[in-house]
Amino acid sequence: MKAVQMIAEGSPDVLQYVDIEMPVLGNGQVRVKAESISVNQFDAWVRSGTFPMKAPLPLILGQELCGIVDAVGQGVSSVTEGQRVVVFRDFLQTHSGCYAEYVVADESELIPIAEWVDIDEAAAYPLAYLTAYHALHTLGHLKSGHTVLAYAPAGGVGMAVTQLAQQVADVTTIGITSSEEKVAFAKSQGYTHVFNYKKDDVVANVMEVTNGHGADLILDSVAGAGFARNFDMLAPLGLIIWFGAAAGFPEANITELMGANLAKGPGVRLFRIFNSIAQPYPELFQRSKLEVAGLLDEGKIKPYILRRMPLSKAAEAHALIEGGTTVGKIILKP
Repeated sequence: MKAVQMIAEGSPDVLQYVDIEMPVLGNGQVRVKAESISVNQFDAWVRSGTFPMKAPLPLILGQELCGIVDAVGQGVSSVTEGQRVVVFRDFLQTHSGCYAEYVVADESELIPIAEWVDIDEAAAYPLAYLTAYHALHTLGHLKSGHTVLAYAPAGGVGMAVTQLAQQVADVTTIGITSSEEKVAFAKSQGYTHVFNYKKDDVVANVMEVTNGHGADLILDSVAGAGFARNFDMLAPLGLIIWFGAAAGFPEANITELMGANLAKGPGVRLFRIFNSIAQPYPELFQRSKLEVAGLLDEGKIKPYILRRMPLSKAAEAHALIEGGTTVGKIILKP
């Protein structure tokens, strides 16, 4: 079968489209024929060497796909052959991801998907929407009247934040992005306010639209040199959730920043869904997977698909993501 392997850390060119052996089906597992594979910023971080956790090479990237159950191993009771499912997995732990024509998955990695749900949207939702769900609710304790600020509002998690926040009454959402095109897109997705950090005084604008209160919850997937300004935009007893490093690790000393803002009582949480939720709290993770899948089934959330590309063009997809101009999700088609 065909798959895309990462043969070394580096540029998108380290992704190679190769022939590999069909994975062997074991007890408690199913084989899924991939129909749609989602590309995430996280995949690019691992490929480039930005993410600190490593896995043996060569490595198949990809945390999520949607496809059809092709074969069922002994002991599997929740799905049957021919059923549509999502595979959602931590490829750093399994050492094998979803950039492949077929994937063997444990039963616990599966999410049944209704037949009426678009298969590309199904592939695009798990990582972004479950990350946003747990950031907003499990960690952020979102409630009516809160203000949520999210970086990269035109990206997968950014779109999920505003769509999920709209399920709670009277929540204000603020996005911070890098271009007027992304400002317009984020507003079209439902953000209350969106600011372009390349031309706007973001801190002043955020404090203005919150009447000097600041954001109760800040979701930062960018970090880098701009991480320090989060404390200037944070409400008293507010929480910053740091879950990505598109601009690198924070350049400022976080302990010093917290000390300098002692009067606000700020909180900072680091978050990665698999390590923070899935592994230590498997029952909570399973419940959230079904709850968010239900929102997808009902049309209450809807990932935006920017582009569909052949699996063989995975390197090109990574280059597009790293170019910083994309909105929504890119899907690979085997």
